[in-house]
Amino acid sequence: MTVRPHTFHWLADVPAWAAVRHRTACLARWLRLPGVGRTPDCLSIRYWPRPSPIVRSALPRRTPVLLVHGYAGTEHMWQPLRVALAAAGFDQVIALRYNTFRADIRSVADWLVDQADRTMGACGTRGVHLVGHSMGGLVVRAAVQSGGLGDRARTVVTLATPHRGTPFARFVPGPGARQMSPGSAFLAELAADARLGATRWVDIEAAVDRVVPAGADRLPAGSIRVPAGHRSITRHPDAVARIVDELVGVENRDLVHHATRDFTLAA
Repeated sequence: MTVRPHTFHWLADVPAWAAVRHRTACLARWLRLPGVGRTPDCLSIRYWPRPSPIVRSALPRRTPVLLVHGYAGTEHMWQPLRVALAAAGFDQVIALRYNTFRADIRSVADWLVDQADRTMGACGTRGVHLVGHSMGGLVVRAAVQSGGLGDRARTVVTLATPHRGTPFARFVPGPGARQMSPGSAFLAELAADARLGATRWVDIEAAVDRVVPAGADRLPAGSIRVPAGHRSITRHPDAVARIVDELVGVENRDLVHHATRDFTLAA
């Protein structure tokens, strides 16, 4: 698997036609259409704005957030969430991009672990928050349950993820699709090792999901339903607000814990 880090700059000031052309070219490279160059199987796209020293000192330092899209998705689906995370003070956000038509979920999970390690080293933190949509949620689970992130994933959010498989996967190409098929060996391994540990697990399911059957997208810890579709859930205001609230809640609880511990030691 070819892996390459990549820094992506916001397209806010780019004309609409140029943005469409850029995304079309990216899709063509991803599908390896004739006449285009080869693209790596995995990319890490960093959205790291650089606030002024005054702003940086005024905000508490947040834990980095890694976003993993689902089958046939791209990093562009996370834009509303990225904006909301930035407004909440999460200034270290990394979106993963991988070729879902060729990718094996375990391989992408291994790459996610490596990227999380690099991110923690660059940011000087001991943990990360992980958010995965659809197949991306299974990537996150594999990385946490068996890939070594179990003690470093502070929060895991899965969106419209087929934790028990989806029949739709039988009709689309790729090794990842085979792993998402109901009854696959991969899903059986995840279910047999469903250790939640100290990580905060949040499962958000779409109320109008035509891809993942009702009840197939639930973790043992329970789930939250929002009135969205399978793909629109990443942009739905209720889902975005819930994700941000969960991550901020974990951050605030840690601040209280550390403050209490420091006060006890000082006393």
